[in-house]
Amino acid sequence: MNVRTRAARAVFTTSAIAAAAMLFSTQAAVAATDDSFEVGTTGDRQCGVVNFIDYGPGLPGNGNNDDYLVIHDYCSDGKGVRAYAMIGDRHLGSKTNTNGLAGEAVFWDPFGNVEAKQVVTVMACLVNSSGEISQCASASRGSVDG
Repeated sequence: MNVRTRAARAVFTTSAIAAAAMLFSTQAAVAATDDSFEVGTTGDRQCGVVNFIDYGPGLPGNGNNDDYLVIHDYCSDGKGVRAYAMIGDRHLGSKTNTNGLAGEAVFWDPFGNVEAKQVVTVMACLVNSSGEISQCASASRGSVDG
């Protein structure tokens, strides 16, 4: 085997090891337990759905994110969808999707980083143009590993 072949193999091996190390370190940031869940508005149809994402693609174009909400409006009923978020007994606020059925989902990150054993509560409601809410439902989940 000549020097050029050895050098090419060394470069290939070094590159493969570096790529594997980067892949491993990237995946290590992903939680071992997926604590994601969803809650939908009540009624005949679930016109509004709010997804809690433990770890996922995040806002389009911004890369992966940890602990955020995606607010969907699945009906053309003239109402928006409002999400409320809590960690434990601490209210984190609300965010409304008024984009309608044909519009984009709304991404919202009120949590920062959820830690192990914290309880996340999400409520989904329909909201009319006067700000009156209706057809609310909520769900809670304790985070296993943050």
